[in-house]
Amino acid sequence: MRRKNKTTLTARTAGILRNNDGTSLVLVTIIAILVIMGVVILRVATSSLWASSDKIYNQDRAYVLANSMGATVDALIQNDPEVLTSCSDPNGTVIVRDYPSQLPRASVEVTVVPSLSEAGSVNGYIVKIESKVADSTYVYTAYYVKSGASGRFMRQII
Repeated sequence: MRRKNKTTLTARTAGILRNNDGTSLVLVTIIAILVIMGVVILRVATSSLWASSDKIYNQDRAYVLANSMGATVDALIQNDPEVLTSCSDPNGTVIVRDYPSQLPRASVEVTVVPSLSEAGSVNGYIVKIESKVADSTYVYTAYYVKSGASGRFMRQII
């Protein structure tokens, strides 16, 4: 049996690199460019993913802040309905403005606007809670009407 000469890919590549001047330099340059491009692509992808997750995180924080303040204001109104009746400015009365120390770059503002009927009498109040965390804003709105029997204000979420 005769033995066939099988040249491996590694041996052929080594032969080409040894016989041609400058090919190894070109090969190393191409590999370096590919590695640098890969690093740049990974860096850009990572930065965009972090920015997107930060935005969603701030939106969630603004939502929780507004809903938490909404529950607090609701409890305040149920205990002391005079809070609403003292707000008579048709443009809105700011009853609370807060800058929570636990959240950097965050603020929450509660505004009460009387809802007027066609006759001009007050038939309810609109409570708007606007929370801002960084660049994200969430607005929580509730409508309060006076219950005829108990005289208490009932909340209707808009």
